[in-house]
Amino acid sequence: MANIRAFADQECADYQFLSGNIFSPKFSPPLQKLVMLDKKFDHYDVVVMLDMDMFVRKGMTESLFEQPGIGVSAPDQRRLKWAYIRKMKGLVHWRYPYWSGCLWKLDRSHRQLFRSKLHLVDIEKYNRGRLEDEGVMHQLARHSRFTGRILPGGDKWGMSSWQDNLEKAAMIHIRPRVSTIKGAKRTKIENLRELVDRGLIAG
Repeated sequence: MANIRAFADQECADYQFLSGNIFSPKFSPPLQKLVMLDKKFDHYDVVVMLDMDMFVRKGMTESLFEQPGIGVSAPDQRRLKWAYIRKMKGLVHWRYPYWSGCLWKLDRSHRQLFRSKLHLVDIEKYNRGRLEDEGVMHQLARHSRFTGRILPGGDKWGMSSWQDNLEKAAMIHIRPRVSTIKGAKRTKIENLRELVDRGLIAG
C-alpha cells in the first residue's frame, strides 16, 4: 500500500485500497477488479487497478497515466492466449488482446464502453479459476472490437520478479518463482525482501 500510495502521489492521482466483494459476492476475488468499470468512478478521466503484489521499481519516474494502452501483453500472455484457445474452446478469441490481470488502465470512455458490454459476457464461465478477470476483459475487448491497446515495452509495466532484467522494469509483479517461470518456488514475501535488499524496490 505504501509503495503504490507513493506512486499515486508521484502521478498526482487519488489512491484507494479496495477489498472484499466490491463487484459481486457471486464471483472469485480476481473478478472483483471489474468494479473499476462501475459508474461511481466515472468522474475520473483514467482509473488504474493494480494487484496487491505489484510494486513500482525504485527510481522509476515515468508516468503510467501518459502511456497508451490498457494492459500488459508480453510473450507470456500471448503464449497463454494460444494455449487457452486450444484448451478452453469459445472462451478466448485469437483476434483480440489478452492482457495480464496484474494491471488495468482504462480511461472513462473505455470503462463506459466495457460496462455497456458486460451483459454480453457470461462471467460465470470465467469464475473460480477459469481465466477470471483476464478472460472477462478479453471478452469485453472482443465485444468492443478492440485490437491492440497494449502498454508499450512488453512486460515493462508488469515484469515478473523472477526475471533477470528487473532494472528495466517500471513495475514489478511479485511472483512465487525464484529464477525462472518453471523454477523453484518460495513465498512472495521472501522474493519481495530480496528485491528490497537489492535496491530494486523501496523498503
